[in-house]
Amino acid sequence: MSKRKQNWVISITTLLVIYLFFFPTPTAELAVRKHLFFSLHPIKVFSAQVKGTGSTSFGGAKLYYVGDVSRSYIWVKKNRLGYRVIADGTGP
Repeated sequence: MSKRKQNWVISITTLLVIYLFFFPTPTAELAVRKHLFFSLHPIKVFSAQVKGTGSTSFGGAKLYYVGDVSRSYIWVKKNRLGYRVIADGTGP
């Protein structure tokens, strides 16, 4: 592989990783799964069931429930870029 092509691959990969770490996700469920991944539950990302509870009392954020983890209630808020997790805990 040429040096120029290798530089492009490295730069695109770096930009993709930065986007995944720092920017919000397009759906609320993906935001919850991303939070589970960074909370050191990588297997639960694929196996856990994410349920919306319908509650919106925490500053306009929506409450989601994931029954397989210790901090199972997760608040997700939408901004103009997408959805992000703002809080998590053991109960609403």
